[in-house]
Amino acid sequence: VDDPIWGFIVRSDKASANASARMMQGFITVTTFTNWQASFRWDSMHDSAFSYDDVEMAEAMASKERVFDEDGSLAAEIQNTVRLGDPWNEGIVWPQIAEISLLGGLGCGKTLLSLAIERLEAMPATAQHNYKYVVLQATSNSIPFYESMGFVRVGAVTENQD
Repeated sequence: VDDPIWGFIVRSDKASANASARMMQGFITVTTFTNWQASFRWDSMHDSAFSYDDVEMAEAMASKERVFDEDGSLAAEIQNTVRLGDPWNEGIVWPQIAEISLLGGLGCGKTLLSLAIERLEAMPATAQHNYKYVVLQATSNSIPFYESMGFVRVGAVTENQD
């Protein structure tokens, strides 16, 4: 249900001295955001939204060195988008949210991410998707890169349901 999935790959233009084939420099995939937790929600104001941050990240957010959804408005907008499905079968599909996975950028991450966003902006709306938001998971080391590309950190939480 979370189709389409597509992406881009970048390879070196020449084979390395130790290999006869061109080497992969990086790739990016894009699909429709899907989750499998009934209690999942976008909520930057929830106590546990950023509770797993290490001390350095918590201090950077407190001093406003990091870009994040400080007032919860972006999380509220995303939470109010259309979603359908169920967590036990196809998952809960959010057809207005594209999810990006950038893997192994090795110097070409900005180009790959720019290409993916450009294609998303050019895609016509269909019954399966009408993307208004782009989300991704970032490591602590990659947060400055994504911030430089305009991304804002948003809280996402799920709670145990007995």
